[in-house]
Amino acid sequence: MKLCVLLGGPSAEREVSLLSGEAMARALVANGHDVTLLDPATGRAMRLEEFQAEPPSIQPPTVKSLSAYTNTVVLESLMSPAVRDADVVVLGLHGVPGEDGLIQSVLELLGKRFTGSDARSSMLCIDKQYTKIIMERSGVAVPRGRIVSVEDHPLERHAAWEWCAAELGFPLVIKPNDQGSTVGLTILREDSQDAFQRAVDLALDYSKKALIEEFIEGRELTVSILGHEALPIVEIETNGGFYDYHHKYTAGMSFHTCPAKLPTELSSAIQASALTAFHACGCRGYGRVDFRLHPNNRYYCLEINTLPGMTATSLIPDAARAAGISFEELCERILSEAL
Repeated sequence: MKLCVLLGGPSAEREVSLLSGEAMARALVANGHDVTLLDPATGRAMRLEEFQAEPPSIQPPTVKSLSAYTNTVVLESLMSPAVRDADVVVLGLHGVPGEDGLIQSVLELLGKRFTGSDARSSMLCIDKQYTKIIMERSGVAVPRGRIVSVEDHPLERHAAWEWCAAELGFPLVIKPNDQGSTVGLTILREDSQDAFQRAVDLALDYSKKALIEEFIEGRELTVSILGHEALPIVEIETNGGFYDYHHKYTAGMSFHTCPAKLPTELSSAIQASALTAFHACGCRGYGRVDFRLHPNNRYYCLEINTLPGMTATSLIPDAARAAGISFEELCERILSEAL
């Protein structure tokens, strides 16, 4: 089958996307497919061996470096022969644009089949605020929180600080409302309005909205979805610190236990909650639903990743292996879901 793997792109998760896309391309080539890689941020189409000749850095890009990319180039890339001639477009993209429905919308207009969720559910799930509303109304517990917008008056920001300090307490989690890979995220442990404003400003460097949530003490769990099946739960532990960009994408800095050591009844309940959230938001194909498990065994859904990482240290490949699914088979099943 003729495939085009989109990777990189002009998002804050560009470097991780390059790694995910390369890993998927390698697996699909091994499965016998004719694969072209395309970076929509630069418009460069290449074969796997060309891409591997210049391995990407895993350092997160800066806001300044991202400003060099334009949506004009992205649109022109999607009109290129690499996309036009492909039987299926494989999305190895993360972040905005890429995971937010924008590229999916163009592909839908072009009549192209593509992996992952459709434009509508992608647009919903990239917005953590709205995803939480849908999940909560579907009976899925979520952390309490509040939104601060880049357009808010200083008095509104001050009111947000007062509310969060009084209602949520500390620590607080402050992050961009529509990014992943913990880009722009802060765990605020100190009762300081200045530190709060700095954390909000950092999040607003990457998004028009900052999401402020109560910090849920406990265990970090994630449920990968493949088709209509919830794969074994993965528990994430870090080698010091929290599960940030460095811990996620540096070998040896985080440890995954899969299946997570949980009572069978609790494990089944969390998997069912993940499927409820996934389907309530209209997702399809594959994805990942993240949770925090409090010591009292209450679990809270944090977000849905419609295009989860597919790197060597990523979570969905670990869950698939625990279910007896190799990485090559995982990529093939993701492809078959698109068909």
